[in-house]
Amino acid sequence: MGLIRAVFDAAFRQGGPRLKPVGPRWPLLLFHVDTGGCGGCGMELEALATGPYDMEGAGFGFVQSPRSADVLLVTGTLTRTMAPVLEAAWQAMPKPKGVICVGGCAMDGGYFPENYSVLSGLDRKAKIDLQIPGCPPSPQQVLDGLCSLFGQRVPPARGAQAEGSSSTSS
Repeated sequence: MGLIRAVFDAAFRQGGPRLKPVGPRWPLLLFHVDTGGCGGCGMELEALATGPYDMEGAGFGFVQSPRSADVLLVTGTLTRTMAPVLEAAWQAMPKPKGVICVGGCAMDGGYFPENYSVLSGLDRKAKIDLQIPGCPPSPQQVLDGLCSLFGQRVPPARGAQAEGSSSTSS
């Protein structure tokens, strides 16, 4: 059985070498809620989950229900229509739990100012555990941000280029 698992792992792994999980629970399960906006961040998260990025090897995975999630991953500006949905997802999550905002809209409203239908970002409405800036951030930037929770560094995805990013060493 171990040989079969090794063959499938080698055949279907898309990224570079797998990282050793260092989080309190592995994998860290994320529940994504898009609360409004253009949908760009949601598309980048979809690319992260299906592209050449080794998200699962880094210790993260998406779930379909907030009841099995560790972290609420929010994209888009918070609209009045989605506020109760976001609250319900938060209440359904088991403790301990956290909130991660992906993109400028989720953090502070971005291009969408507060008005009759938009409540803006989560920065003044909730305690945010991690903010990943960008409009939208690339899948590699999202993965780097997630790994920063545990002090991990992620090798760049094979065959993927993060637009507008430069490689500098410090």
